[in-house]
Amino acid sequence: MPDDALIESDSMDLPQWKGNAADWPMAAASLRSTVDDPTARRPTRLADLQNQVQELIQRARKQKLRVLLGVLNRIDQEIAREHAQGSADLSRLNRLIRYFDRLAQHIERTREETPEAIALYTGSREIPEVLDDSLRRSGFGAHPINLENPDPALLEHTGLLIYLATSGADHERELERLQELRKRMTSCAQSLMISQRDDFGIRAAAVRAGIDHVITHPIDSARLNSLLTGARAYECDDEQITVLLVDDMATAGVYWRKQFAHANVELLFETRPEAAFETALGKEPDVILLDLYMPEMDGVDLARIFREHPRLSDVPILFMSTEERDQHRLEAKLKGGDDFLNKSIAGDDLIRMVRYRAQRYRQARAERRTDSLTGLLNHRAITEMVDSELDRAIRQEQPLSVVMIDIDKFKTINDTYGHPSGDRVIRRLSTLLNTRLRKYDGVGRYGGEEFMVVLPATPVDAAATLIDRLREQFAELEITTESGETLHCHFSAGVACYPDHVTPQEIINAADAALYRAKQAGRNQVQIGHVDEH
Repeated sequence: MPDDALIESDSMDLPQWKGNAADWPMAAASLRSTVDDPTARRPTRLADLQNQVQELIQRARKQKLRVLLGVLNRIDQEIAREHAQGSADLSRLNRLIRYFDRLAQHIERTREETPEAIALYTGSREIPEVLDDSLRRSGFGAHPINLENPDPALLEHTGLLIYLATSGADHERELERLQELRKRMTSCAQSLMISQRDDFGIRAAAVRAGIDHVITHPIDSARLNSLLTGARAYECDDEQITVLLVDDMATAGVYWRKQFAHANVELLFETRPEAAFETALGKEPDVILLDLYMPEMDGVDLARIFREHPRLSDVPILFMSTEERDQHRLEAKLKGGDDFLNKSIAGDDLIRMVRYRAQRYRQARAERRTDSLTGLLNHRAITEMVDSELDRAIRQEQPLSVVMIDIDKFKTINDTYGHPSGDRVIRRLSTLLNTRLRKYDGVGRYGGEEFMVVLPATPVDAAATLIDRLREQFAELEITTESGETLHCHFSAGVACYPDHVTPQEIINAADAALYRAKQAGRNQVQIGHVDEH
């Protein structure tokens, strides 16, 4: 495979950076200069290279950078081969080092573009496994902090503050300290409390301390995942939202477009009800703003049409009018509106309102589409993604791969170690899949111990190679059971693709048939679907 192809395929497997990225490009430069040194004898260069590479292997293993670790191991093996065979040149070794260099540069760029967000936690020395998995999936690095003597450097870059309310602690006192701590933060962090208690007292204390969200044990992964996703978007400084404004006056569109221009809001504007309906279906806005009185159809009737469509039934609808009569406002809200705003509302206030409504809507939508145990897409959401991505692949004439994954001998794991340990295995695999794939790839829990992965713009051979690498990584993981024992698990997978299969059901069936073949062939392997499998 050419070096360029290696860079592209392996980059899909890059974890978020957790170390000093500047060291890796420097390490690659050192390897290049060593192998190219004309003043040193060949055995000396090889010995020097081997010492450097073995040190880098330890560093990559410690930082859990599996992609770099894989390349370094290949370089180490090539050095050993050169020692034994003594080939005329070091061309293959040079190619591997150049590949390592480009991969190190790629990681450096990735780190600069998407730095890890910081989540500070306090109230406990240990973070729950479910929370740790969800934080990593959402791009947060968890750091403990001392309420009495917090590190100012951490406070400066914190995107999320978490209070782990342990049993027997003085929650009132700790929450007071937490409130003071938040005031010292230079950035506006969101806050989350995870409590073993679920009563009015603990929730009231959280509200008084300004805690944004409260989650109680047992932790609901679906809600936790959606809250963390929202916090990550908040930390990334105003993720773009889409607003549909429907008003028969064209000047309203011109005015509000100027108001929203500086607020990272995409404004869709329509003057006719039918065009507004088509736009809403095509763009799926986060909030709909409706003029109450329009000549073709009033806002109340249009709101009822929106509410009757399953894809628009939950989108927040805010009426905008100069109507002052309370009875008319009440009737409008009872027939489909979520709120009633006066057209004279200040621009900044409307922006705050639509952002609040959009955030709540996105959170609720995410929870409906999320599996409660893993935080991944649920069965319905991942199969819908196959439909939408296949449509896109056909339009853009791009390949699309779908993968079915099943944990091998999962019933034996449950029977031997118990269902809580089985849940741990499922969560570990879900975290591996979610953190090793690209942001626009789809990862869902199809059911039980079975997962589905959707890989846009990925041919079947590249998909099979990627999933096989993940299979090897999963087999290396040490998973601790509820009783403290350690076990290793593995999975089987089947891969199918468009254009070999042209309908959603065909491509899913072909991936499932390939998975069945992998099971029949001895498990712990990846099989590719045949063209004639439907």
